[in-house]
Amino acid sequence: MSIAIVSYTAAHEAAVREFNARLRAKGATWAFPDSCVPQWLPRREGNTLYQEYFLAVENGLVVRGGYILKRQRFLVNGNLLEIGDYRLPLSEGLIDRSFALVALDLACDNLRRLPMSYGLGFGGEHTHTADYARAMRWSIATVPFYFRIVHPATFLRNIRSLRTSRFRCALFDILAASGLGWLGITAMKATRPRRRFRPPLECLQVAEFPGTVDNIWEKCKDDYAFIAVRDCSVLRTLYPADDPRFIRLLVRRGNTVVGWAVLLNTPMTNHKQFGGMQVGTLVDCLASPADAADVVACAAQVLEHGGADILVSNQSSETWCQALCASGFLAGPSNFGLTASPALAKQIGPIRDRMPTFHLNRGDGDGPIHL
Repeated sequence: MSIAIVSYTAAHEAAVREFNARLRAKGATWAFPDSCVPQWLPRREGNTLYQEYFLAVENGLVVRGGYILKRQRFLVNGNLLEIGDYRLPLSEGLIDRSFALVALDLACDNLRRLPMSYGLGFGGEHTHTADYARAMRWSIATVPFYFRIVHPATFLRNIRSLRTSRFRCALFDILAASGLGWLGITAMKATRPRRRFRPPLECLQVAEFPGTVDNIWEKCKDDYAFIAVRDCSVLRTLYPADDPRFIRLLVRRGNTVVGWAVLLNTPMTNHKQFGGMQVGTLVDCLASPADAADVVACAAQVLEHGGADILVSNQSSETWCQALCASGFLAGPSNFGLTASPALAKQIGPIRDRMPTFHLNRGDGDGPIHL
């Protein structure tokens, strides 16, 4: 068969729908976008942060796979570089072994376009995606996960990642109904530090990030060995004013903005991990190390007052991990994986060892999907 990797155009949309139908008929749960124009991060003139779609096409007619390439500028050890996020690689090899090599074609095409590429949030180190990345000699690590329980009874009744047997379900229900669970979790929380957000700091919710956040970027960008550009233009692209899901916070001391955060506070329905809880997420953030704990305390306060049952965040940076701990968060098992191509790993160093020097969170990669 003759497979070519081409840019996705409107002429391919019917073939993509047929490709998705074949995957769906065999039980696959993933699908490639039906439209050739990205709904999230489309390419616009002058924008350095955007997505492109590519397809594996057989004989110019039949779609056998595809992938998304998100282009973004990063600072790597102080050097500004364009790096690719290799997203949603799908091939017909999922359902027909005669197309098994299409996945390799897609990965190689991605590296031809941007040798320094990464993947983020693919389910952790013990997945098929991670195994495939290792076979391609990509480096693998996991971005740490932190959580704080706000309403113990609701947590016990809904935390599906722990309610994995009939016995556990019954036990958790008894603990929730009797108040013993509340007592135990409250006692555990009492032993943890709990930073409070107090004046003279101010926490402001804004509809759109102002230009003053550029000062935060300039002040903090050199604190990390690997960080995506987070200036005002990028923040407005990732968290646009017309998207009501995002809570945008500024932390101010006097007239000076010392940090910012992006939050979600999402009521879940039948979520595979959180059941029916309202999940408050610290999605993204930036501040100097001295101000990081205050930004986290501000974010936690806003999410709790907004009705969250549990607070969660994935953060690679040691600074932000310590800031979460200072606000009573606990470390938990993470399924938020990072994989780096050989060319990128050469630039950023051994990713397991260097992870605490990176700034990566749910604002990177695919963004805060499923949250």
